[in-house]
Amino acid sequence: MVQIDEDVIRLIIKNDNIVFVGSVSSNGIPNISPRYVLGVIRNEKLLFADAFENKTFHNINSWPKVTVAIFDMDNRSGYQLKGDAEEVQDPKLVSEAEVKLKEYGINLKPRKVWTMAIKEVYSLEPSSRSRSPISSAYG
Repeated sequence: MVQIDEDVIRLIIKNDNIVFVGSVSSNGIPNISPRYVLGVIRNEKLLFADAFENKTFHNINSWPKVTVAIFDMDNRSGYQLKGDAEEVQDPKLVSEAEVKLKEYGINLKPRKVWTMAIKEVYSLEPSSRSRSPISSAYG
């Protein structure tokens, strides 16, 4: 796994903890949807919860590879994180996710709580810098 840089965390907070999560269905159909980041675990994983059984919910069941985009409108830059979705079983984290969802006005019990284990981080800066990862677990 890759450590999430403090700049990435600051940008998530600046964006009110809203990121865009990309996933792919078992039929290869891509999907992107906004999600709240409900926590950062050991600076290696982002915590999410799905209150509805929509496309992302089903996609990560069939193919756990996901990507997250965090964009900075002020600087026309940001980050893309790539990694693996992992379902959370820890009752403490599940409870924490449920509380956070309620803080965001989603008063439903999560159908699934999951983390994204970060494997790569890329810049979204429109330059050649975005060609190669800033950091990678793949070497």
